Amino acid sequence: MQDCLNKAVFDLLGLIVVYPVENEGKLTDKKGNTLPDAYFLPDESSVLDLAYQIHTDIGDKFIGAIDCKTKMKVGREHKLKNGDVIKIITCR
Repeated sequence: MQDCLNKAVFDLLGLIVVYPVENEGKLTDKKGNTLPDAYFLPDESSVLDLAYQIHTDIGDKFIGAIDCKTKMKVGREHKLKNGDVIKIITCR
């Protein structure tokens, strides 16, 4: 059953899964939950698309992001890959 769902979501619908976190070192949210959320986005989505998917205020205040796997800062046009773990950086 899982293989069938994976094929439908990832192959047929062309979606990827991305994990937003607040603490890029521990891969947790502000409560300490590890990889608490997963977002399904269309392939070729940008980091800014993820920010808006989480919340419009986060998208509006977006200034950058950190790819937690590479520890590199990325810009709004950075294309996400399946399985990315991303910290969104916003202005206050």
